[in-house]
Amino acid sequence: MNTPRHGRMRGLVSKSFTPRRVVDLEPRIRDLTLHHLEPALDLGSFDFVADFAGKLPMDVISEMIGVPPADRAEVRRLADLLVHRDPGVHDVPQTGMEAALTLAGYYADMLAERRRRPTDDLTSALLAAEVDGDRLDDDEIMGFLFLMVVAGNETTAKLLANAWYWGWRNPDQRAKPFADAERIPEWIEETLRYDTSSQMLARTVTADVELHGGRIPAGGRVLLLAGSANRDPRAFPAADAYDLDRDTSGLASFGIGRHFCLGAALARLEARIALQELVQRVDDYEVDADAARRVHSVNVRGFASLPTTVKVR
Repeated sequence: MNTPRHGRMRGLVSKSFTPRRVVDLEPRIRDLTLHHLEPALDLGSFDFVADFAGKLPMDVISEMIGVPPADRAEVRRLADLLVHRDPGVHDVPQTGMEAALTLAGYYADMLAERRRRPTDDLTSALLAAEVDGDRLDDDEIMGFLFLMVVAGNETTAKLLANAWYWGWRNPDQRAKPFADAERIPEWIEETLRYDTSSQMLARTVTADVELHGGRIPAGGRVLLLAGSANRDPRAFPAADAYDLDRDTSGLASFGIGRHFCLGAALARLEARIALQELVQRVDDYEVDADAARRVHSVNVRGFASLPTTVKVR
């Protein structure tokens, strides 16, 4: 969205999606992490995505917006169908459209229930959010809930698996957070830079732009390549090296300015808690790279399957 619609929408959503609400989720995120992680570790060998990283983020979103525990597995299944793409398919498949309709019906019922009986979840807070007498309507809240399903679920799952994979590929770097858990945020930030989940965004230029001796006319379509920006040697020396000691303050993974990702703090919190619990329990691990499978997506990069074997402490 552009101004003024973007400012209005973001202002109203920000009244509910606050830093305090995210911070207050930490105990529940840790509980959910252990709920999925401990059974996986008991197996010794498991699929890091299917058994752990692919489950946690959607359960956190469900916790935040108020989906009851009994419904979460089904909501996660529908969310996965919504974003799944088979090789060579770039449009939304029939199963994805059907999942979207089912989710829309579920969220509509949830909105109606919260309007009758508000709770302390994000959905109720969105219904109550007000700025100078302006409120979000049901369609806008539904749109935001769908945004949470995609932006808050798939990308965080890919971040976790990417960190696990590149840690394994770079044992000298992995050793740093395994020796000192205070370095886990650096593991997260370097993964966000080195192999970010969202590789690119499509945009339409609203005015003529001159760049590098070329001209992009108003109305022209462009791709913003965050994955490429994060490997720009002008911003990051030795950009193709996975290095937890580098300065990652210039990474482009969450955007910049007024469009900076609203869920960045939540994604970082989830990743920090998940990796903390892993480092605390795992002494060493191996990844079966030959059996790993990547997602088929135009703009999202990550693993659909990442078989791993752990040596627990």
